[in-house]
Amino acid sequence: MSTGLEIIRGKISDLYRYRDEYFLQTNEHEWPQKRSAIETKVMVCYSEICKELENHINHVDKAEYYFLKGWLLNIRDQYDPNVFESLTKSIKFRPDNQQAWLELGECYFKKQQLNLAKNCFEKVLQLNPMEKRALRNLSIMLRSNQCGRSLEEKHHDIVKSIELAKKAVECDVNDSDSWAILGNAYLTLLFMSSIGSRSDLLDRCKSAYQKAINDPIVRTKSDVLFNYSTVLQYDEEFEQAIQCLHDAYRYDSEWLELTNKKQRLLNLFADICHGNKLDRTVIKAKKLSSIKEQLQSEESRLKCQFENKEKFFNGQTKLIDELCEKANDCLLVCRIVSYVSDPHNIFFSSIYITIDSRGHTITLFVYDLVKNKGPRPGDTLLIIKPYLKEYRIKFEEQEFQFKALRIVDPLQEMLINNMPITKDCVAIPTINVTLKSD
Repeated sequence: MSTGLEIIRGKISDLYRYRDEYFLQTNEHEWPQKRSAIETKVMVCYSEICKELENHINHVDKAEYYFLKGWLLNIRDQYDPNVFESLTKSIKFRPDNQQAWLELGECYFKKQQLNLAKNCFEKVLQLNPMEKRALRNLSIMLRSNQCGRSLEEKHHDIVKSIELAKKAVECDVNDSDSWAILGNAYLTLLFMSSIGSRSDLLDRCKSAYQKAINDPIVRTKSDVLFNYSTVLQYDEEFEQAIQCLHDAYRYDSEWLELTNKKQRLLNLFADICHGNKLDRTVIKAKKLSSIKEQLQSEESRLKCQFENKEKFFNGQTKLIDELCEKANDCLLVCRIVSYVSDPHNIFFSSIYITIDSRGHTITLFVYDLVKNKGPRPGDTLLIIKPYLKEYRIKFEEQEFQFKALRIVDPLQEMLINNMPITKDCVAIPTINVTLKSD
């Protein structure tokens, strides 16, 4: 490569570094101008490069000439036909140019031609099986192109996606982008898996994201923060999840879903706290007395049922204020008095306000329920080994504190009106992992 081309390549590398480090090198009031600032530099650089290259067009490597033009313009977020034209010409002159194939794959991805993008990354791996960028981008392709696939085929693709991301990490254990892609792959599988396997996947997913965001550059990527917030929310680390959404919006103020989701979560927590206080006061005395009597009768029935028999969770019922944090080896009888509306499906669980035979109320989170097929206000619940958790959530000037019961496996952990939940009422929650080729 000529010295002139080396200088030009260096300028383009500097421009990509400027893009990646923009938030670290500028003041926050400049962050919304990132796209225009990069575009200005792209146009200046493109003008200089074209002039330099065209002055030496007969003396330079044409494959490199077209590659540099395509690589420079491919820094933009949107598809550019000029990028496609330049990169395909470069590959025509040098079919083994790995970087040109990588950039062409990116170009196809931006145009949502996922199969063609996948072909490009597979071509790179034929040339170099340990090219980490091709490995992680192919991992993305396998998770992106799921239309018309059976559940079994989707599961197979996700497992293969994880294997590719792991291989990318093995190529460079310090590459934070590869860790983020591995986190995305685990996150996708997490919400395709049964309850029994989710705990391990959740730990692996969180660990991958934590390794990724140790990198200050990755910590400024809004999509990584958004996906990590999803994991944190599912694991009920709500305060950190909200902070991730808040930080992501600082870096990408055009992505309104970030601030909308954050506000909807805060509104739900306010509704939960309000619901617990309200339902203690709005239930009429006569109705409250009737509810308490019915629940006491059910508790007595359970006590008789398990007395003189083999112990069933000690054959013991407890009241809400007698429960300890975490799992309790007992039964809880309660009545649903209301539910907390979640019209935007922000929460992974259905949210209810319940009352016990002493008139104490508590929030109940029930996971994996099909909307409109779970319990309703007025239903009596028998909760087996109730799991109690206390929540303290603080964000800026807002603070929420409440206790809640968690049911993660409704088929095993509760009865509704003395009847088990049927399988058609249960479904694995779905999510959309934000996918970006890097």
